Amino acid sequence: MYKDIKCLLFITFLFLSKYFFVPLVPLQQPPPLPLLSSYSPMSCNVTNYDFTFIFDEQNKAFKVHGLWAEQCSECLTCGYPYCCNVDNMSFIYPNKSNQIAFLNAQWFNATTREECFSGGGGDGCSNKRKEKSVEKNKNDVEVSLFEHEYFKHASCSSAMRVSASEFLEQVMRVYDMYYETHVENQCSGYSQLWLNLDGNFVYNNVTKCL
Repeated sequence: MYKDIKCLLFITFLFLSKYFFVPLVPLQQPPPLPLLSSYSPMSCNVTNYDFTFIFDEQNKAFKVHGLWAEQCSECLTCGYPYCCNVDNMSFIYPNKSNQIAFLNAQWFNATTREECFSGGGGDGCSNKRKEKSVEKNKNDVEVSLFEHEYFKHASCSSAMRVSASEFLEQVMRVYDMYYETHVENQCSGYSQLWLNLDGNFVYNNVTKCL
């Protein structure tokens, strides 16, 4: 009889569970927001910059790599902006004696691939550069590191979206502000040094040794 009662209770439990018990379902998490490493906006209100340096093994000193807009207030999750609306930009190499001296002595001497232009006209380049790009894939064209930095990074800041000469003058001003105190003799043994600056080029007390 005891077994019959247990059997009856078990059947009753199964019957009631159909109506009163809700199966446990794991809570679903919203998909994470995509965080892009970089993007190319038409304009950018820069919130901070990275002033970057590469260690020159020959001269045993950090040389300028570039001054990069790191983030736009219009899209804080989009990563760093690059190649911003470059179609109307043109490049004329700086020709003042102090500018040439700075490029020769303080800017890292290298060439690199062009990144901002993709086939076809309308890029604001010189005719010689356009003809060279027609013969090859434009992103295979080698340019000086300074020219590369001008189109890729200066294009994304209204403070630097000027002539190449004016862009260089801005970099030289920031260099004079921070090199001796925050770059020279810092990050020993590292190949790169980055200073983070706010939107007005004021040091944010953040240095990265890479």
